Parts: sequence; C-alpha cells; structure tokens
Amino acid sequence: MRILFYVLAYLPLGVLQAIGSFLGWFLWVSNSKRRRTGMRNISACMPELSAAEQKRIVRASLAHEMQTYVETARAWLGPAQSVKAAVREFRGIESYDRALAKGKGVILLTLHQGAFEAIAIPMSVNYELVGLYKPQPGVFNELSIKGRSRFGARLVVAAVGVRKTSLEQLRQNVGVYYMPDHDPPPGHGLFSPFMGQQAHTATLIAKLVRDSGAPVVFMYGERLPGAQGYIAHYFDAPAEIYDPHPQVSTNAMNRGLEQCVRACPEQYWWGYRRFKRQPQGMPPFYG
Repeated sequence: MRILFYVLAYLPLGVLQAIGSFLGWFLWVSNSKRRRTGMRNISACMPELSAAEQKRIVRASLAHEMQTYVETARAWLGPAQSVKAAVREFRGIESYDRALAKGKGVILLTLHQGAFEAIAIPMSVNYELVGLYKPQPGVFNELSIKGRSRFGARLVVAAVGVRKTSLEQLRQNVGVYYMPDHDPPPGHGLFSPFMGQQAHTATLIAKLVRDSGAPVVFMYGERLPGAQGYIAHYFDAPAEIYDPHPQVSTNAMNRGLEQCVRACPEQYWWGYRRFKRQPQGMPPFYG
C-alpha cells in the first residue's frame, strides 16, 4: 500500500480525477449498492427534482466520492507546493477568523462532500487545527498521520474520551475538526431532520458547544471542474446551534450540513446509508 500511495501522490491531479471518474462510472453501470443507496436517498431528500436530474446528481456523486479517495494520496504525500496551491480560494474564511478571535477555540464542522481532505490539510498552514482519531494498525494509519499533520495540524488520540479530549483542546484556542454526518451508535444520538428526513445524529457537537462556549463554523470543499483545484467554503453556524437544549442545537447543526449539501449536491456522498436507523415504529428506509 505504501508504494501505491507514493505513486498516486505524484500523479497529476487531472490523472487522479480521471481514475476516480472511471471508478465512479463503474459503480454506476454495475448497479452497485452505492448507486442504489444514492438513488433511494436523493429520491427522498430532493423529490422536487426530476428523475433524470436525480440520476445525474447521483452519478456525479459517485465520481466525486471516488475522486476523493484517489486524491487522498496526493493531499497526504504529494508535492507540498502543489497541494497548497490547489486550494484556489478560502472563501468566507472571515467567519473562521471572527470565531477564533473570541478565544474559546473553534468547532469546525464539515461533511463527506467534495474535497474535505484537500482543503483541510492546506488550511493548517495558517491555522492551528486539531483532529481526533482512533489509532488503527498498519501502514494506512502511519500515512494518514503523516499526511494530515504535514503542514502543522495535530492529530490527537482521544484516550480519555472524545468529549473530554475535545474540551481540553478547545481551551487552547485552536480549531477542532469534526465530520458529524454519520449514524452514531445507539445511545449517542437523537433523531433530527436532515434533507427532509429523520436522521439519527450524534449529540456530541451540541454538548461541546454547551460545555465549551466555542463558536461553530461550517466548511466544505468544492472540487472545481477540469482539475483546476478546489475552493474552501466557510460560513457561520445557525444561531440556534448555541441553544442549551440538545435537540434544538442538533437540529441547527443538521441545517448547516444541509446548507452545504444544497450548495453543491453533485459532490455530496449520496451513496452513504445515512438513514439506516429509523425512529421506533418506522419501516426500514432501505428495504
């Protein structure tokens, strides 16, 4: 795997994206589980679109997802100047600057959409960012730590728990990076609206906001066409995210994530089974 990553890291961005597009095309034409899940998701989440438009978006989504995987090697190990220069603009970064100036750290939220690795890693050139992780055996863990910290970000093991470790880091007035668009284990989430559906959503962010007083900023990475690079987008969280009630805060968080999706729906990972857990008494979402 190490050799493969280093080979991919030094290929031109256009070549990597072509490989990713081919893999996405294969997932589409083979009627893969990712394609079927994507179509189920988008038909429920964006019913206002025509069937043809839904298909177009899901097909593009599969290509973008595979491009993200392939581009990871470049973001982690590729030529430093090229990796940094690939982010053409940090659009709305003023939101992050205002949040950081409050001195309580920043909760930086992103999601599985577009080029989240390719923008977060260069961002750490100018900002102290922290990511929490769980160590994994093997070379992949080694490469991921090396790549994600290459420009100064810190990877911290949540040895005393994610919540406690996060609070310790936020007290140092740094940005702590999370991807909350997943289905947490039972007992660690609640159901909250997302794209018109009830999504089982982690309450960690609501608790961190309440306990730390840290401001929240959303970020997503838009992949530009023709291997031109990326735009990093930032915006303030909805005001209700600071409500002490976990349900109100979590609902606001999901509205922020939905804003990211609707800004660039072709690049969201529709193939993830986001709604596999349903409220009690509801039928299975995926059948």
